Amino acid sequence: MHAIITTVLPVFGLIVLGYIFARARVIDAQAGRGISLFVFNIAIPAFLFRTVSSVDGQAGAPWALWFAYFGGLALAWIAAAFVSRSFESLNHSGGAAASMATGFGNLALLGTPLALAHFGNAIAVPLGMILSIHAPVLWFSATLHRELARHSGSFSLANTAKELATQLATNAIVLALAAGALWRFTGIGLHPVPDKMLSMLADAGVPTALFALGVSLSAYSLKGSWDGMFTLIGLKMVLMPILVFLLCRFAVTLPPLWIKVAVLFAAMPTGANAFLFAQRNDEAVPAVSGAIALGTGLAAITVSILLWLMDSNYI
Repeated sequence: MHAIITTVLPVFGLIVLGYIFARARVIDAQAGRGISLFVFNIAIPAFLFRTVSSVDGQAGAPWALWFAYFGGLALAWIAAAFVSRSFESLNHSGGAAASMATGFGNLALLGTPLALAHFGNAIAVPLGMILSIHAPVLWFSATLHRELARHSGSFSLANTAKELATQLATNAIVLALAAGALWRFTGIGLHPVPDKMLSMLADAGVPTALFALGVSLSAYSLKGSWDGMFTLIGLKMVLMPILVFLLCRFAVTLPPLWIKVAVLFAAMPTGANAFLFAQRNDEAVPAVSGAIALGTGLAAITVSILLWLMDSNYI
C-alpha cells in the first residue's frame, strides 16, 4: 500500500498543481498546449527511442497485446454506441462521440506517468506498442463511425484510410518506435552524449505531462448532461478494463507485466482527444468534457484500487 500511495499521490499532486496554476492565471492555455506538445512530440518519443534502441530481441510481437487491448476497446465502443441511444446528451451521429469518449483514454498524460512511476522502465515495450497506434486508430474509427451514421451513401473509405496513413506517418511516437527498432538493428548502440540527452528528455516527460494535464483540466466543465457523463465514466473506467482483462487472461497469452499495462491503460479516464472530436462536431460536448474532468478526479481512487489488485496478484 505504501508503494501505491507514493505512486498515486505525487502523480495527482502534480495534476492539481497544474490545475491551480491555470486557475490562478499563472500559466495560460497556450502555455499548457506548448507543454503538451513537448510531451507528445519530444519527451515520450525520446524515452521510447532510447528504450527500443537498446531492448533485447525477446520483447515479443504486438499482435496478442493489440488484440486484447483494442478488442476490449472495440467491445466497449459498440456498447457505447447502443447505450447512447438512451441518453439525449449522447444520442448524436450514431453515438460516435460517446464511443470515442469510451475508447479514448488519457494514456500519454496520465497512463504513461502512472505506469512508469509504479512499474518502472520495464513496461516501455508494451506501453509503446499501445501508444503507437492508439490515437490514429481511434480517430479513424470515430470518423468512420460518424460518417457512416450520417452519410452512409457518400462516405469515402479511401479518403479516411489515407487520413489514417498520414496520421501514422507523422506521429512522433510511431516514428520514435520505428527509428529505435532500426537503430537497434544496426548494432551500433548509443554514444554516451546523445544517450544522456535522451535520458534527460525522457525524465522530463512524466512531470511535464502531469502538469500539462492539470492545466488542460481547468478548461473543462461539469455543468449539464450528468446522466451522459456518468454513463461515459462507467463505460470507460469500469466496462473497458474488465473486457481487456478478460481478453488478456482467456483469449491470448501475454507476460504478466504486459497484462497489467493493458488493464491499467484501459482503466484510464477519457482523454482530451475525445473532447476535441466532440467539440469539432458540436456533439455531446458537455457530457464528454464532464467525463474528462470528473473521471480524472475519480481516477485517484480507482487507480489506487487497481494497483493494489495488481500488486496482490489478483490481476
